[in-house]
Amino acid sequence: MAHYFGFVPSDKLKALIIDAEQIIASNEEVEYYPYRDALTHQTARDLIDNLLVGLVEIIPNPERQASMRKVVVTVERSTDTLLNILLGKENNEEVMPSFHFLRDRATFIDNDGIKRVGFKLSEKHAEIIDKGFAAITPEHIDTKTFKIALETMNEETLTHFISRFAETLKLGMIKRKSVPIAKAAIDKGMSMALNKLLPDLPDSSLNRLANYYRPFIVEKPE
Repeated sequence: MAHYFGFVPSDKLKALIIDAEQIIASNEEVEYYPYRDALTHQTARDLIDNLLVGLVEIIPNPERQASMRKVVVTVERSTDTLLNILLGKENNEEVMPSFHFLRDRATFIDNDGIKRVGFKLSEKHAEIIDKGFAAITPEHIDTKTFKIALETMNEETLTHFISRFAETLKLGMIKRKSVPIAKAAIDKGMSMALNKLLPDLPDSSLNRLANYYRPFIVEKPE
């Protein structure tokens, strides 16, 4: 069995995926890069919505909710800044590797036949994530193991959608060097969110948090 991280795309992202697929399949004589850029920006927004925005309602403390919203804004701004640096006008041949990545390596079909945005996890990382999610039950709480699982999931997601995606872009030396720096800034924001969220959460909220994330991990036949 293989393990995947993935979420069901928003209606807006679904529409952009369909548009991009139709443009490529029809070989229309139009510039591809605006479709690639729109698809990339919306994928990033969907990722942030699923990984961070959805957590706000789980937090029982209003002050922490407000603090969490500030972290989300920071991550959103860092992500937009990175994408605005990396993306831009390119000819269609240069854009195709990015389309192929988003189509072939950033989506998969789940066990219900639904297309998700996501990717296959390595056995090592899948084991860490499964162990962490199993560490939170109504009868038993192991926050440390759970936190390691969330950090692993976030790190792998950022690596896939930033580092691996950036490899498909035609970048000069300066832009190429900006990728790990920007990724580190986004990673810092994600870590800040966890550090603000997890401490002192009651057991009931930790279970809600684990239940929120569990559907993102899909086990399916190879």
